Amino acid sequence: MIEPPSNLCPCCGGALHRIGEDVSERLDKIPSKLKVIVTRRPKYACRTCEKTGADDTAGIIQAAAPAHLVEGGLPTEAFVADVVVSKYAWHLPLYRQSQMLAAEGIDIDRSTLAHWVGFAACELRPLYDKLVASLKSSAKLFADETRCPVLDPGRGRTKTGYFWAIARDDRPWGSGADASGHPKHKGSGPPAVAYMYATGRGAEHAIEHLAGFNGVLQVDGYVAYDKLTMANRAGGPLVLAFCWAHFRRRFYEIAKAGNAPIATEALARITALYEIEADIRGRSAEGRRAARQARSKPLVDSLQAWLNMQLSRVPKGSTIADAIRYGLNHWQGLGRFLDDGRVEIDSNTVERSIRGITLNRKNALFAGSDEGAENWACIASLLETCKLCDVNPNAWLADTLAKLVNRWPASRIEQDRKSVV
Repeated sequence: MIEPPSNLCPCCGGALHRIGEDVSERLDKIPSKLKVIVTRRPKYACRTCEKTGADDTAGIIQAAAPAHLVEGGLPTEAFVADVVVSKYAWHLPLYRQSQMLAAEGIDIDRSTLAHWVGFAACELRPLYDKLVASLKSSAKLFADETRCPVLDPGRGRTKTGYFWAIARDDRPWGSGADASGHPKHKGSGPPAVAYMYATGRGAEHAIEHLAGFNGVLQVDGYVAYDKLTMANRAGGPLVLAFCWAHFRRRFYEIAKAGNAPIATEALARITALYEIEADIRGRSAEGRRAARQARSKPLVDSLQAWLNMQLSRVPKGSTIADAIRYGLNHWQGLGRFLDDGRVEIDSNTVERSIRGITLNRKNALFAGSDEGAENWACIASLLETCKLCDVNPNAWLADTLAKLVNRWPASRIEQDRKSVV
């Protein structure tokens, strides 16, 4: 409130009366503030029991000490949550967080922060396992993999591991959940993503990480996923749907160099398919399938015939020939979206979910060990799922750690998982 310097009229000296006000708003930020929380637990003793002297502890009463995530350590669960979220959700490496704390007069080494992260990951593991199980119960998933450098002690360098990601996002057709929290369409569910660490990128890892899932898997053209379509796969073969964005990217790389009429024409034809997808977004799975059969299928059939014709005209070893052959060799999977309204035209959903891993890798450079990479996968899965569901990751993690530390019953883990997904 800003008042005039005087409540008297400058003309006649009479008293002024209020006739209104002007209001303006400005955004301000209060920097984070560290504080020490002191917990006192008074002891009480019985004078009668003291006189008997039978037992030094007889008649002494004291409340039990509250459980802490880091027993005997300094941080509250909220402080640990802030460190974890800053690292895995907002990609701020621990050494930078250590420097920021030092600027506030708090000297905490990076290794100590890493120790706290390990405690958090251990507590969160049951929730992570539930999240993975929930995703594998879906009727359709996206999958992708990305590199994860891991420190290799004794060799003076890093080794290459991989994060395998599985994701679900049925919002384009399932429209999420109804007012009571139940999916609007059978088989649909809220968006979620989970990462699983592996030491390699071979088909055996795809088989292991997707064990228990049966349905449609939307992926790029990586050959390792082909093993999941084998008839002898435990649980039965998966149905693969391929990504038009990966196919389109090959023509884009050719066209951006200039003077590439075939690539330019291919891009225009694929763009027409994406325009239809934008128009039917939000319809039911049945509605999307009907629209695709009527509008997209003729364009896809025409594109296939045109690609075959162009392939016969271009040099066999040319880049454009490789791009065309890639599409024709994956044509059945590329056309899967025409017959199933739950399937997207591309796998950009999971690629977007991997960006957080990429940013963290760029800033933190590598995981300290295989165990550290597994902790990374666990925590990043839960926090990225929070972000997908528009849940504040810091508030969720602080609340969840406090519940878990205070022995949140195992029977209620499912309830806590649903607070995210």
